[in-house]
Amino acid sequence: MMLLRWMMSVCLAFLLAISANAQDKKKPLTIEDLYLMESVRAPALFAKEEKLVYERVWIDPKTKEERHSLWLVTEKSDNRKPFEAGEPDGRSPVVSPDGRWIAFLSTRPRPAGWKPIPPTPAYSDPGVDIWLYHVKTGKVMPLGGPDKEYGRVLHDGFYGRVAFSPNSGQLIFVADLGQDPRTKQEIENKVQIVRPDQGEGYTGYGPARIWLADLLLQPDDFAGRNIELVTKGADQIWYGDPQWSPDGKKLVVVANKTKDRESARFNINKNFDLFLIDLADGNKQTQLTTNPGADVSPRWSPDGNQIAYLSIPRIGPHRDVFNLSMLTLTDGKPNIRTLVDIQEPNMKGEFFAPSFPLLDDPWGLSERYMHFSYEQGTRSFRRFLYTHGGSSVRQTMPNRTDSRTDSRKAELVPWRNRVLEERLEGESSTFTWKNEGFDVEGILTTPPAEVAKPPYKLIVYPHGGPHSRSTIGFDFTVQLFAAHGYAVFQPNFRGSTGYGKKFLDADRLDLGGGDMRDILTGIDQLMKDGKVDPKRQFVYGISYGGFMTSWLVGQTRQFTAAAAQNAVTDMNMMYSLSDLPSWTVWELGGLPWEQPERYRKHSPLTYANKVKTPTLILHARDDRRCPLPMGQAYHQALLANNVPTQLVIYPNEGHGIRSPRHREDVYRRVLDWFAKHDK
Repeated sequence: MMLLRWMMSVCLAFLLAISANAQDKKKPLTIEDLYLMESVRAPALFAKEEKLVYERVWIDPKTKEERHSLWLVTEKSDNRKPFEAGEPDGRSPVVSPDGRWIAFLSTRPRPAGWKPIPPTPAYSDPGVDIWLYHVKTGKVMPLGGPDKEYGRVLHDGFYGRVAFSPNSGQLIFVADLGQDPRTKQEIENKVQIVRPDQGEGYTGYGPARIWLADLLLQPDDFAGRNIELVTKGADQIWYGDPQWSPDGKKLVVVANKTKDRESARFNINKNFDLFLIDLADGNKQTQLTTNPGADVSPRWSPDGNQIAYLSIPRIGPHRDVFNLSMLTLTDGKPNIRTLVDIQEPNMKGEFFAPSFPLLDDPWGLSERYMHFSYEQGTRSFRRFLYTHGGSSVRQTMPNRTDSRTDSRKAELVPWRNRVLEERLEGESSTFTWKNEGFDVEGILTTPPAEVAKPPYKLIVYPHGGPHSRSTIGFDFTVQLFAAHGYAVFQPNFRGSTGYGKKFLDADRLDLGGGDMRDILTGIDQLMKDGKVDPKRQFVYGISYGGFMTSWLVGQTRQFTAAAAQNAVTDMNMMYSLSDLPSWTVWELGGLPWEQPERYRKHSPLTYANKVKTPTLILHARDDRRCPLPMGQAYHQALLANNVPTQLVIYPNEGHGIRSPRHREDVYRRVLDWFAKHDK
């Protein structure tokens, strides 16, 4: 027995030594690791085969530019290979129901002499066309021929969608006309009249239209014929998210046909409705919903008699909380009932507000069963919902899904970031505290033990929105800061999503008030717990996080240094220059001339004379959501106040700084700025 115990202790010591040795070989994450990151997007299963095609997103080590290509997986995740030699551009693959076609989007040039993809600005969505892979012949070809009728194909998360008909013989998609809206005089004189568009991400695009193409049985140089504009005479109306009925005879689409239109990029607070298009009756349109708020993300039931969709009862904040509604077609007339009502929590007091968008196939079992994703605090979940012919939800169960589809994807989707197995990671956990009657949450990520010990120097990293949230999961920015010895605090202050409607609305008319106090009391709790150093605190934020950064340094002397990126600094400029004037109107309760004092009071620029904190300002030149003049104005004010500051402008970037080289530059500047001012 003694011998057995001795042998077990030796084995245990040996295993611990191996584990410690493996851990010793791991290195902290570096900025250069940015160029080793990959991601898997849009995995698409074949219906009758253990095969999957997905979009690989990575950074080319030679050009340091982001690339997109298609990869094919067969039978198991390790058995994968590029879909095409040389990995030309390929995005968002879709497999036809019969497995005969793979449709995908691509920026690759069309054949020489053919009508090209109309150009778009570098800071907007890149111009793409639809290409198809014919499984039987192995040929890859564009959808449209030399003189294709349509222009740019939309591929955002709201308007754009490419989908095969149930019989695989047709393709529905969203594209503009590709026409130059300028008059002859404008072109000759090199001027341009300002025309309404959909703002951030859509610069250069015309109104989104619905198109239908027949697919050739024996394709050659191109795959489609009889490419038809379904939404004719649409003028400036933007249509999107087309969904086939199960019998392939109808479509349901989303459109805002009122004159009150704004960008839908990260923003769904206008009167979108659902419209039925009867393809067999001259593309006749029938309006299905009349809710004053947004009705979006329609999904047909398997029997074709019902349409589930997301609905907002009001025109409110840029990101609101959705109801889950069901529309039943009876004799062609819609009968609507609410399945999940955000106005009231369920029996347990929890909030199951569905996430946008609904799952592509939420039905799983039959038209009497649904599952949907929802946000709960710092995590996301699936909810299985059972309706029994009535108007109420009889039962909801968490984490139930169509197990066959999900398990197949789980087996076939590869994990690409193998480099992380060789890197030390900081530990992230949900941190809670109380403030002014609210239970507030945030995420605290601490440095690896090999890098730093508590009390840690701290970076406060508030999210944007403000109606957004920070979530548990790998975040390169957070882990990079942790690898440099910082604890990273991501507060879900009042106004954040995932905590119900009351919490979401709690910062309206009070930007920089209660939400700031939520952040500061969270930091106080971290200091009380001995986790962070009171004298080494920094703040870095983007968009509304940039607002909070520039606001905090004007209200407190707590931070050693700050970095504000694409920040909201002046509410009058935000209303006048942003593509989203409704943001200020809702959050501040009126137009600038109706609430002049409120616009002044809630602008960080108003308090620039009180700032003493060294503040780095980073701004994208072509940001339409939070335009550059706000960064320039704040920088000028800090200079006048003799505050250490620097303004860095990134060309050809929109609201999100996407270029890998620019992202690297941001990381280096922020870390250097904090280190420079860390006494």
